[in-house]
Amino acid sequence: MTNTSRRTLLKWALGAGQFALLERAGLLGSSAARAADIDVPSRLAVLYIPGGYRPAYYFTPMDDADIPLCVPAPSSYSGEPVFFDASKLVNLAPANGPYKPLRTWQSWNPLNPAERGGFSPLMYGFSHFALHEQMSVLHGIDQGTNDHSSAFIASMCGVAGADFRAPAVHSVIANHLFEKYRESRPLPFVVVAGERGTPLGMGLPSHASPVRVPSIEALKPLLSAKPTDNPWWTGLDARTAGPELDAQGQPTGGTLKTTMVERFSLSRAQQMMDRSTAKVDSYLEGLHGSLSSVSRVLATDVVSVLESTKGIDLLKANRPAYLSSYLGNQSFTYTFGLANFHLTGLDPRMDLALRLLKSDLCTSVHVSLQLDFDTHNGFGHGFSCAHGRGLMDCVARFMGELKAAPAPGKPGKTLLDDTLVLVMSEFGRSWASRGRDGTYALPDDHHPYTSVAFAGGNVAANRQVGSYTSRGLGVPVDIIEENGQPSKRVPRAADAVTTALRIMGMSTHDFFIPGGYGEVTGIRKA
Repeated sequence: MTNTSRRTLLKWALGAGQFALLERAGLLGSSAARAADIDVPSRLAVLYIPGGYRPAYYFTPMDDADIPLCVPAPSSYSGEPVFFDASKLVNLAPANGPYKPLRTWQSWNPLNPAERGGFSPLMYGFSHFALHEQMSVLHGIDQGTNDHSSAFIASMCGVAGADFRAPAVHSVIANHLFEKYRESRPLPFVVVAGERGTPLGMGLPSHASPVRVPSIEALKPLLSAKPTDNPWWTGLDARTAGPELDAQGQPTGGTLKTTMVERFSLSRAQQMMDRSTAKVDSYLEGLHGSLSSVSRVLATDVVSVLESTKGIDLLKANRPAYLSSYLGNQSFTYTFGLANFHLTGLDPRMDLALRLLKSDLCTSVHVSLQLDFDTHNGFGHGFSCAHGRGLMDCVARFMGELKAAPAPGKPGKTLLDDTLVLVMSEFGRSWASRGRDGTYALPDDHHPYTSVAFAGGNVAANRQVGSYTSRGLGVPVDIIEENGQPSKRVPRAADAVTTALRIMGMSTHDFFIPGGYGEVTGIRKA
């Protein structure tokens, strides 16, 4: 799709004011990514926790004196320990600079992390895989809303609202890196599972839009090149390599392997250009771009590539001892109590996400972590503490697998070095508060302040940036605004998105988020 016609389309769709903002942001083209430092990752993986979570129960940034004011006294939930006091917190490593180090409640027995019964091995994975070496957490982010759908949009693009007013961070990154990886990554942006919705690439070209791939089996009817999967194409599936042409018939600079049917379809779009209105031409350009993308995917035979790529590998070949009390050979699972609860459904989606990243077929991957925290009951805090730590340990295993896998095309680098992993939810949930009589009020509603964990390449090690008051409100942090000026204020969703894009090597002039945005200092490597 050419820039000129896309400008026309966006003017019609968005109006001149919004169009001008997009133009200023550099989102109207998909120019080659700038040369970046070797530590800048080239992939994004978003692990999304649906329903609103309570991150301070996992990584605790508050001062010790505030903990008894907002963390209930230690007790149990479904036969598992929950809650903690300040004496039970441990640092994953010594502090890195002026920031608080990553610290968590040591619910496990340090002499035997696998032990159950009064102990819980959940969260030990962050220590086992030494993830503090490439991880920091931003706390106290104001989402600007406590509505699920609006806050989901805020998490994805930085602006709360009924509709996307900026492209999702996944799409921005997929678009930014498209030219560099267009020949090798036929699926720039994949959604494996999305319980709260699908991130959208508002206004960006078709290659930045999400493709939903829930399983390899789901791909076969559409994208398999095997005659056994799609026998009706037998005799029509021979491909010939040639220069890729845009809808105007001009070379894009890339190559494309096409079948006879695809070449005919692409040429028809070119022949019909300039015969009707500008709106029709814009539609044809979009259709031509989509056909080209599908052709590239089919030529790559992504089904065969995914089938031959190992997803969950380390955790099967060398299962960590601390998981010995968990179910069988399933890698992304946990149990509570005496068989009271089993989470067993994460393995397929985590395995597919790992295959997509290891195979180097895509740039951005989005996957929900399945268990919804929208509880709204008197047990919500115990549920958030126990199950949240279970899901976060699954996150640790996912990143441990990335840390053990080599990065495609980058000798000496791991896949975690070449991936930015974001762990987030749409917002937080109500905070506990201790009354004068020592009892705790445990409301369980939506709460607009949340945290985002950043891990992987170009992420500073072992830092907690920002914090919460005892009432769960965010506190000011150091921010470099979009105009380059320093400020100190409570971080917003737009700042979390901006920080992610800066970690990926983009400057604040490469994108635009309505309402203002800045990079939070301390998360990206200096």
